[in-house]
Parts: sequence; structure tokens; C-alpha cells
Amino acid sequence: MNNRNKTFNHVETKRIGIDTGLVAELRRFVDERASEYDVIAQDIWEHPEIAFQEKRSSALYRERLASQGFIVTELPELENSFVAEKMITGGAGVLAPTPVDLPIIGFMGEYDALPGMSQACSTERQPREVGAPGHACGHNLLGVGSLVAVEALVQLLESRGVAARVRYYGCPAEESLGRIPMVKAGRFSDASAILTWHPADVNTPHRYVTSANLAVVFSFKGRASHAGMAPHAGRSALDAAQLFNLSMEFMREHLEPGIMLHYVVSDGGQRPNIVPESAATFLYIRAPSAAMVRTVMARLTKAARGACLMTETSFTVEIKHGKCDYRPNETIQDALLEAMRALPLPKPSAEEKDFAARLQASVAKEDRPATLLPIGAPASLLKAAIHAEVGDFGAGKRIGGSLDTGDVSYVAPVGQMNSATWPLGVGAHTWQSCAASGSPWAFKAMRWAGMSMALTAFRLAAEPKLLAAARAEFKATAEPYRSTMDV
Repeated sequence: MNNRNKTFNHVETKRIGIDTGLVAELRRFVDERASEYDVIAQDIWEHPEIAFQEKRSSALYRERLASQGFIVTELPELENSFVAEKMITGGAGVLAPTPVDLPIIGFMGEYDALPGMSQACSTERQPREVGAPGHACGHNLLGVGSLVAVEALVQLLESRGVAARVRYYGCPAEESLGRIPMVKAGRFSDASAILTWHPADVNTPHRYVTSANLAVVFSFKGRASHAGMAPHAGRSALDAAQLFNLSMEFMREHLEPGIMLHYVVSDGGQRPNIVPESAATFLYIRAPSAAMVRTVMARLTKAARGACLMTETSFTVEIKHGKCDYRPNETIQDALLEAMRALPLPKPSAEEKDFAARLQASVAKEDRPATLLPIGAPASLLKAAIHAEVGDFGAGKRIGGSLDTGDVSYVAPVGQMNSATWPLGVGAHTWQSCAASGSPWAFKAMRWAGMSMALTAFRLAAEPKLLAAARAEFKATAEPYRSTMDV
């Protein structure tokens, strides 16, 4: 029996944290620092750095957290990654030897941009620099929202005399390799609970699961010859690649539901009059679970062997990156929903409403529901430009996309939420999402997300039964962690 399908009893917990005084204190703390947070998000948006190049963005976070009394440690396994920790010992915030029974509450921040997605904060397609990167996935917001959460949580713990270890995980290269090396190095394994969020067009707990994936290159090696004078002397690597690709087309019919294969020919030879000595197929496997990815990979490897037998060639495999499916912790998701409903949503100005409406209109009307229907959100929301309420979408749904948060959810209880930083109908990885991510409205929604996570995290630290329930759920549904890259 798959452990994921096991049932378990939620532990009844007493709400001791969500009261008007706590919410008021939280809002006051964040509002007083709003301009500081907005400046960081704007700065990172204006200086986008793609995966493995986020030196400047990473340094901004490290310097900020160090100035707030966090002990910052750069991690050797992934460039531009780090962990920052502050121990709160019953209110004073004084560093002391680590009590083994203190809960460890972590937040994850991302800050890499996407190549070629440069865009001004405009309702028309207008790159700030043609061909340059841009924050079309809103990671300039994501990292700062988690910064808001970690700093606000410290304030709440200290003012209420609650002890905990508070962490910020700096997670670079999400759009590429992601935090898998950090997971393998055990950086998340001792955490009691971890929270994160993502910019989106709706406000909701992230109850839906994601697909596991694997990015892999099959490279074929043959023997070159003159295609006109001595084709019989050559062994075409391109023939092998094409036969391999054809095998995938026939294989699709016999794969389990939810499995997807998409590929490009990344090397097809140099000139038509040369029998190609080399060729390659770059492909993605997506599947409902990490285990299914490995099963498909085994079949593809057999297909590559067959193609090489037919063409008298050879092949090698290069694993680029891979992510496990995301396993939401429903206890934390429920607590996130309570926090989101306890905090008033930000109010857009007239200018922000107008910007959102015009940006929404730049997306074809028939394309707008694509952001909502896969997670079970009603298309009727599109009657407005900004999602002005807290929804609860995604239960029982799975999207085709993948997150490296999935790997973390295999080793620790993880809760995640979405905040409507973009107009309804605007999806990630578009020029519209990049434009929106640099707007004043996005910064308001970012800060609200940070407060929602801080409030949730405070409850986890202050209410032992709630944290125990999250841990019990994690153990009841646990499966051994193995990266999809370890095929």
C-alpha cells in the first residue's frame, strides 16, 4: 500500500495565537518596514540574475539577515546558497547553546530570474533590455516575502516569550538544478516545519501536488563519412537519435496516465553532406511521482540501446536536473488558511486596479482560465482583475509543472501558499508576470504573504499539539527520499 494513501487523525489543537492583538502587532511590525522590503524586491527585479549567477541577490539577503542578528552560513554544495539562523530563547533573542527540544521553523527564499524574459513594468510588451533575463516567475517577490516572514516571526516569538530556532534558507537556481544538493546534504532534514510561498494570480493554500520530473540528454555517437561519396562507411548518430525519438512516440500509448514526455533535438549534426558523428536528444520526463519517473527512465534507456543496435552506434546519458513531486502537509496547509483569513487582504489603489485590468486584457480571453482550472479555481473569478478574497483551491489536483520544494517535502513537513501578486489569468513565465512582479501591488501582496507565513509559523512554535500533528502527518505519509536524478 502506498503510504501516501494512508489515513490519519488530525490532532485537535487549541488556538492560542490568532487574536486581534497578535495580528495587530504583526501588521504594525511589517508596515513599519514596508519600504525596506519593497526596496529589496524592486532592487532584485531591476537586477535579475539567472540560475547559478545570483551572487548579488544572494549577498543582499545574507547582509540583511546578518544585520538582524542571524548567523549566516554559505553552503558549499550549491553556489549562492546559504542558511541563516537565529535562536530565540524565550523572548530575549540571546544566542545560547542549542536546546535539543527547540522547534526549528524554516522559510525558503528563491531569487533566480529567467533568461530572455526582460520586461518593463508596463502593460505592453516592452523589454527593459532585449534578450536579458527577467523575473517572470516572481522570485524577486518570493525571496522577500520569506524575508518578511522570518523577521516578523522573530518579533512575535520575542514579544510573546516563545522559544524556537528560526531559519531562512537561501535557495538559488530554482529554474534549473534547484535545491536538490541542499536536500541531499541534509540541510532541511532536522527542521520541524518549513514554509514557503509562490507569486500567483490567486490567494490560496497550495494544496495541489506537482509532477516529478527529470531533465536528461541522450547523446549518440557514430562515425562520420562523406554522405555522397561513402555513406556506407558512416554510422549516423542522427539516425540513432531519430529512432530513439520515434520510440518515444510509440511508447506514449503504453505509459501510465499523467506521464508526459517532451523533447528537442539539441544536436542534429553539422552539414547534410556529412554523416553525423554526433547527435543528441534533450528531453523531460514528467510523472505523478518520483518512482514513476525512474520507471520511465529505465524504459527510455532500453529504447536508446535498441536504436544503437540498429545503427551500430553508441550512447551516453547526462542527467541535467530533476525534481520530486510536492507532498503538501495538510495540517500546515490548514493553519496557513486560518492565518490568511485572519489577516486583512491589502487594498489596491485606483492606479493599481487600472494597471491590473490592462495587464489582464493583454492575455487572450480564451487563455486566461488556464491559470485557474488546473487547480480547481472557478473561471468566474476572471470577472475581476485582482483576486480580492482568500480561496481554498487545489485539493485532489495535480499540475504538470514541477517544484524543487517537492524534494524538501520528502524530508520535512512543508506548507506552501500562493498570493495574488499578478492579475487573474496571468500565468508564470510570461512577460505579463514579469511586468506585474515589479509593480507596487505585487509588493503589497508579497508582504501579506510574508505575514500569513509568519502567523502560521508562530502557531507552530507556540502550540506543541499543532506542530506534533504536522509531524505525525508527515510520518504517516512518509516515503524514503531518493532524488529523481539518482536513476
